[in-house]
Amino acid sequence: MNKRNVVGTALSLTLLGSLLPMQGAAAEEVMKVIDASGDEMRVGGINKLANQQQLIIFNDQFSYYTETNPASTEVVLEKVGINTYTVAEKRGGNSPIPENGLVLSTGKDTTEAVASFLRQLEVGERVMLEEPVVKQEERTANAVDPTRTSNPDGAPFDGFRGPDQLIVYTPAFGESTKTNVYGYEITVEDGYVTKLGGGNSSIPDNGFVVSGHGVSSAFLSGNSIIGAKVDVTDGVVTITQDVDSYAFQSEKAIEKAEQSIAKARSEWIDVPLDLADEALRSARTYLDQADGESDPVIALDAVRQATQRAYDAYYYSIDSGVAEQRAVWHRPKESTLAGVETVLDRMEKAGFNAVYLETTFWGYPIYPSAVQEQYGLPTQHPNFKNGDFGEHGTDILAAYIAEAKERGMTVHAWTDGFMVGEASLGVPSQFKQYPEWAAVQRTNTTGQPAPDTSSRYYWLDIMQPEVQDYMLALYEEMESTYDIKGLNIDYMRLPHHGFDKAYGFSEPTRTLYEQVSGIDPVDLKKDTPEWGAFQAWVRERENEFVDKLHDVSKQNDAKFMLTATPEPGAEEVYISDWKEDIDAVIPQAYGHDFNSIQKTVQASKKLMPEGTMYFTGIYSFYHHLNEGAAVDDVLSAKFGTSGVNMFAFGQASAPSVDALGKGPWRETAVNPGEEPLLAIEALLKDTRREMNSLYMPKRAMDKKAGRALAKEIQRLEKAARKQSLNLEDVQRIDQSLEVMKTNKQLEPVLYDRLQSRTADMKQWLQYAIDRQGF
Repeated sequence: MNKRNVVGTALSLTLLGSLLPMQGAAAEEVMKVIDASGDEMRVGGINKLANQQQLIIFNDQFSYYTETNPASTEVVLEKVGINTYTVAEKRGGNSPIPENGLVLSTGKDTTEAVASFLRQLEVGERVMLEEPVVKQEERTANAVDPTRTSNPDGAPFDGFRGPDQLIVYTPAFGESTKTNVYGYEITVEDGYVTKLGGGNSSIPDNGFVVSGHGVSSAFLSGNSIIGAKVDVTDGVVTITQDVDSYAFQSEKAIEKAEQSIAKARSEWIDVPLDLADEALRSARTYLDQADGESDPVIALDAVRQATQRAYDAYYYSIDSGVAEQRAVWHRPKESTLAGVETVLDRMEKAGFNAVYLETTFWGYPIYPSAVQEQYGLPTQHPNFKNGDFGEHGTDILAAYIAEAKERGMTVHAWTDGFMVGEASLGVPSQFKQYPEWAAVQRTNTTGQPAPDTSSRYYWLDIMQPEVQDYMLALYEEMESTYDIKGLNIDYMRLPHHGFDKAYGFSEPTRTLYEQVSGIDPVDLKKDTPEWGAFQAWVRERENEFVDKLHDVSKQNDAKFMLTATPEPGAEEVYISDWKEDIDAVIPQAYGHDFNSIQKTVQASKKLMPEGTMYFTGIYSFYHHLNEGAAVDDVLSAKFGTSGVNMFAFGQASAPSVDALGKGPWRETAVNPGEEPLLAIEALLKDTRREMNSLYMPKRAMDKKAGRALAKEIQRLEKAARKQSLNLEDVQRIDQSLEVMKTNKQLEPVLYDRLQSRTADMKQWLQYAIDRQGF
């Protein structure tokens, strides 16, 4: 590739594909859409939800849908050539994004020029897309190597990085940025971006880290790719993407794949190396083609192909477990059975084995509820009461359960708990019928239900016995009527406000507390023992409800899972009140690197008893990360836990789904939270298979000792299948491994791997004993 001839040449947007900035990117002035007559329109951004007064392009790196306001005007394009598209459909907002195409979008409030350009496009018409090869953006940093003195606005915050600030950290600052996870960082080595995202990033000796929060975070994430060039001169951060950047990105992707494949071979990891090798050869071929190509359009298309094939090679080289939770949260929007099937087909392609389906939101159940009818409340969420789910009628929950089962997935009910509405939706139906059920803040002296002064959410007053009875009846109905495997209890505490905005001031609750204490909460004073006692009483009433919910759930099914999803901080601490009631904790890990994700998980583990089942909640989809970052998040999140929950499938993208299905979730897996004994059996069976097909043939394990261990493992497989396994059985595997290690009959890396598996088995077996009455 003659790079000097390529720079500055007009180039099709589609050639860049995943190499283009994804979220909130500011387009170059010359990026244009050109219709069949030659009329053209400037593009204002890529994958940018703020689509007012401009033309925005969405590609499949963003999501399956544009997520725009329904009042938007959109044109769906399908690719027919390198820089050529056909108009497939004209419609309103939230359009489906073709996996081989784009969507042109503009908001309700837009210019007449943009609106008329989109209106005159006709279905079947050919359009072209152009943009420059070189993209350059700059922003002035608030500080370089900040201190409390040099950057007072950042002094109270981690890494001395304040709200919306852009900070540069050099090796003079220290080993890491010391920032929190609420931002975005790029690591620069020898002038090139080598790492995207995360907090508390390591500062390289041969470079620096640029860190942003808020609007500065959007600047970094919207303009950075691996391989982008970054210069800092006089405090001005300049980010440049050019042909060198794309080639660097491809070369780094190939290098990462090579290292991962070599590791898989040297450590006897059971992966499809034939597929990995073939993808790597293909990547090199494309890169060679680009290097010898004089046409810049074809050259950059080849670079893109090389990068994608290198990504695939890396995915194929990743180990795929056979026993772990792979769950996803999903708020259903589908109105037909075909819509449900499409969503579940995509989840199956990614490798998910559990769906945490939002079963109540805004105060309505998604299914037709007899309990709601009994209480004189609307029986079903209005989004679904006119749905057509085939044999299931309007019952979308039944449809999801049946269709998920056909694909080897289970369904958990994700519930909004005490939160039953939002201010813009009006007063919730529960409070129209039972206004006395509303949780009331100290500031609300109207005597009427009102939304929270901060979040604008409406809350049920869980201190009242009648409210507890209603919620318990609703949850018991879900469990007894539907084949759900668990209940994910979200919003199961009232907001954590201070004295002025605290909850507990409804008339029924004030009466209840006065009966037990002789004090009306309205008369309490701030920072007094009496106020502390009242707060403790409120917390205990919340705990009392969860305890009742546990008892009801386990009476129906000992294997039924109660899971909680705390945010770091106060909610995480309060969750420890429920250590005897919940079966698994899913800490919300907002970061996007190993250290920040694991920091959240390990902090949560300190608050719960040994043996609690842990899955890690990650936000790769919600934050619209690229496919490689989504895979890396999963690998970081599953470490030291029994699986992963991803938020949320409504923001999932086709490339990320494809990457997960090729990589860490390539093989099907048993969920240890639902079926711990079956998960143990699967892990034992897979271990024995690897020993016979890989470890012993490759002389990584002594054959005689290996055969003896395999026979013992086979016996435990049968015991697990017959539900007769005990901890002593698993302990004997540990002992055999210790002997083999001492006698040098297996490689150290295999000892570590197999011992890690026995640790998982022991934890899952103890979980079955403690939580499922095994």
